[in-house]
Amino acid sequence: MQENSGQSVLPAHERAELLLRAGELRQAREAARAGLDQEGPHAGLYLVLGRAHAAEDEDDHDTEAEQAYRAGLDAFPDDLDLLAAYAEFGLAGDVMDQPGRRARGQRAADRLNELAPDSPQAGRLAATGQSGAARPASQAHIQRYDVKTALNSGVDLAVAAAQAREAAEAWPHDRRLAVRAETLTALERPYGHLSLVRATLRAPYRTALIICSLVSAWMLALPLLHLPLAAGLWALPALIPVRLEQALLRGARRRAERRMPADTGLPAPGAPAVPPPTRGERTMLALTFVVAVCAISSAFTWQYARATDYPHYKAAVPRTFQGMPLRPDAPMADELETYLAGTTLPRGVQSFSGVYGEGDRDSARAVAVVGATGDLHAEDPDDLYAGLDDLGFAGLTLQDSWSASPGPLGGRLECFVHGNGTGALSMCAWVDKGSVGVVLVPGETEGRDSLARTARALRKAVLRPRAAEAV
Repeated sequence: MQENSGQSVLPAHERAELLLRAGELRQAREAARAGLDQEGPHAGLYLVLGRAHAAEDEDDHDTEAEQAYRAGLDAFPDDLDLLAAYAEFGLAGDVMDQPGRRARGQRAADRLNELAPDSPQAGRLAATGQSGAARPASQAHIQRYDVKTALNSGVDLAVAAAQAREAAEAWPHDRRLAVRAETLTALERPYGHLSLVRATLRAPYRTALIICSLVSAWMLALPLLHLPLAAGLWALPALIPVRLEQALLRGARRRAERRMPADTGLPAPGAPAVPPPTRGERTMLALTFVVAVCAISSAFTWQYARATDYPHYKAAVPRTFQGMPLRPDAPMADELETYLAGTTLPRGVQSFSGVYGEGDRDSARAVAVVGATGDLHAEDPDDLYAGLDDLGFAGLTLQDSWSASPGPLGGRLECFVHGNGTGALSMCAWVDKGSVGVVLVPGETEGRDSLARTARALRKAVLRPRAAEAV
């Protein structure tokens, strides 16, 4: 029997090829290296070595695979199988992460089409769209397929596990049989959670769709229930079946690896290939993807809308407050106007101010309010409060400060009392995403509760929610 390079097929090549097809990647690499050491350069052995490394789907093995292909092509530059395998491997690389590998794969594909455009190798490469042929299935994928087949066969699990153990004993060098025996043996144990694992393994695509739907429903419920995005972590228990399945499968593979003989032997012949997903499974996989994308995008869109939303107020300073008339001619009113003129407010914010008082003297009972309404969702409340606790420039010293209840309009309400030897100035400042304001009361107040109550009442009198006004 001749290869396209004109070389005869070596027994070492046949052995390495058989191990590769059986999924014994490590043993296939060892057999290929031993054949190269004993027989010298051989295109088929380089091909097996490269494919056995590439099948691991890890960065280190990908590097080794490319080295094997390039070493083979250095010795056999016109070998069609090597050119096709290197082209498939290189073109399967990510164009952003591995541009050099993609370019080398394209050169190998061009060389193959130049040498033999009508060859089976060129036809297979063209059939893949030059995006890389499917790599051999991983051990975990093969394990899931074998267990799913056994669970859905209708054979009692205990009987299937016993048959798997007998087959593994008959072919001790077959890792696939050993993994299947260990997995079925673990599944037949009388543990309560194993029923959940068995259900997951019987229908993995359906399980993925159910779990994705549950997690998506919870993510969509977050904005509806006005919960923070971090509450999405409460959906993690839905992943328990998957974690249990992964732990069981991983443990079975480790036990099977420990029981493998130290020497190298042939696996059982006729191992079935892992078929691609059925049409129904592909449909479930597509639905899972669509549900996940829609849920994630909707949840983040709603959360962003909540984060950027703010209460829309219309500010209207009333003519009277608690029996005190509005005094636009009071000296404090001019001072508030001057203060607002020198204040940098966010764009689009509308300011308001007013002074209420009794009698003609400035020392009589008086209350003042100054503030603004608009989009303040991006403002830091601490920045808006800055300076209210330090009025040393006015000759006043902070005597007391506390946080008070903001009332039905929400937000924050902070109160301060400043004074000196001759008088006092009390104030409460509120901040929410749609408004900011300060209520000032010259002179002594009747206490904390009285000051906070006055601030809440004046805030409510000045601000009118736009939604309520529309209604």
